[in-house]
Amino acid sequence: MKTLYYQRTRMLPEKEALYNATYCSTLDELLSTADVISVHCPLNEATRGMISHDQFAKMKDGVFIINTCRGPVIDEDALISALESGKVARAGLDVFHNEPKINPYFIRNDRVIIQPHMGGLTDVAWQRAYREALENIRSFFETGKAISPVNEGNVQRPSL
Repeated sequence: MKTLYYQRTRMLPEKEALYNATYCSTLDELLSTADVISVHCPLNEATRGMISHDQFAKMKDGVFIINTCRGPVIDEDALISALESGKVARAGLDVFHNEPKINPYFIRNDRVIIQPHMGGLTDVAWQRAYREALENIRSFFETGKAISPVNEGNVQRPSL
């Protein structure tokens, strides 16, 4: 598979060569040339609804689209229209607008594969999570402060 990508900052040529990736200078360029589109970005005001009716119109007919980042990055009504028209042949969705209340259209449609927000649950992610938890515990006992505290004001150091 030829890999195209778009992001704000272009990768170094060595990385592009390593991944055999070709940079698209605009999102529109990527959307108009890709057969499979996989969306990976944070959700913020700039990315909310980033893929909507206008973007689907720029895509080839029969594309596959995958969303494992955040549900609201893709306008669900626009995606449904694109699926109904055949613009999108298949969709793989790990995230949704109103999780856990998923639009029943996606559950019923046999051209949509859904999974319960688990795209980041890889072996590597689990290993990193374990390592981070252990490093937090070590830091807390050695210094009295965790590296990445949660509810820091409510935690007291236990007496040993």
